[in-house]
Amino acid sequence: MTDTTDPGPDDSTRATPASDAVSEDALPTSPPRSIRKIVMRIVFVIAALVLSFWVLARTFDDLDLAEIRSALASLNDAELLSLGSMWLLWIGAQGLLTASLVPGLAVRHGVVAFLGPASITSVVPGPSDLPIRYQMLTSWGRTTGEATLAVAAGGIFSIGVKLALPVIAALGLVISDAPISGTLRTVVVICLLVGLGVAVLSVVLGSEKRTEQAGRLIEPIWARVLRMLRKPEPADLTARMVAARADAVGTLHDRWLVASWATMLTAASKFALLLMTLRFIGVDDDVLPWTQVFVVFALVQGLTVFPITAGDAGVSEIAYIGMLTAAAGQEWVNQITAAILIFRILTWLLIIPVGLAVLGFWRHQLRRNPPNVASRTDGSPTASPRRLHVRTRTATPPDPPPDP
Repeated sequence: MTDTTDPGPDDSTRATPASDAVSEDALPTSPPRSIRKIVMRIVFVIAALVLSFWVLARTFDDLDLAEIRSALASLNDAELLSLGSMWLLWIGAQGLLTASLVPGLAVRHGVVAFLGPASITSVVPGPSDLPIRYQMLTSWGRTTGEATLAVAAGGIFSIGVKLALPVIAALGLVISDAPISGTLRTVVVICLLVGLGVAVLSVVLGSEKRTEQAGRLIEPIWARVLRMLRKPEPADLTARMVAARADAVGTLHDRWLVASWATMLTAASKFALLLMTLRFIGVDDDVLPWTQVFVVFALVQGLTVFPITAGDAGVSEIAYIGMLTAAAGQEWVNQITAAILIFRILTWLLIIPVGLAVLGFWRHQLRRNPPNVASRTDGSPTASPRRLHVRTRTATPPDPPPDP
């Protein structure tokens, strides 16, 4: 008599259903936000804009809404097409910057990783875009270490160019012997001090030995501050600084050049947008030379390093219109205001609907096609259950009992 049995598969051959393996926790989720908080943020942004234009109206007596509308309506189709093309170039440069910091990341994914998070930070002030960008990178199969370093490095490059531009503008003013007095003198001095600080930081981080020495110098001060705040002291701040520097150098040593060029391209294309809006509205080079426009652009970039409002709403408008009008003359306030409105629509307001649409499409695609590779914290990829092959074994019949 032959008894055929089918024993259950052992642990090495047991198949896990994909529906059980890919849980909802694996998909990136954002913290729940009440409708009240979202409405309050929108109201705060609108209030900041209203306050800024109220300040401008009280400052410039020649400000006229009818003339601003007339200046906006004066743009022809060719000028609008040129502005749209430059806007696309700026978006592409932002995507190139993000892609240059992640090994093997396509530029189109870099564009998505910029637009989606940028739509969030355009409404919510602060670094609210960083968690979304991190989730995007990990959903595309990047390790947690690569995603963390790319997000941190992207922030460093973005803040670095905002700090470098005012320093360049201040040096240009000093070298050109331009008249510097009053508030402008204070701004120039602050920019030069910031440049000196950035230079010192670059020298310190340029060497592992200097980084270690700086860590030993900062560690007791940092520990005392944490004790005053009743926070746990770091285990070894110096070792952590040296390790973080080594990780950054090891990852970015062959990509920092492309990232630097992409950073400069983003700044140049954004400045080109500002200059094009002014020229198309009718503010000619005789009224406002491009050098003065660049100085104002650089100073505003420095002012908005630490965002006070979402999308720098209100702050940028007052700074741009106030400084450009001071340079060109109050009779040009309406044309300059119209140009800044177009510039802010392109670099801020338009990002919100476009970025939210991109973000929604990414989340939809992620739910339809969960990632095939999940990243571990140690950097080693682990295969998704969708790629596991189920092996089955057929039980062999037992030997017949010996004859008596």
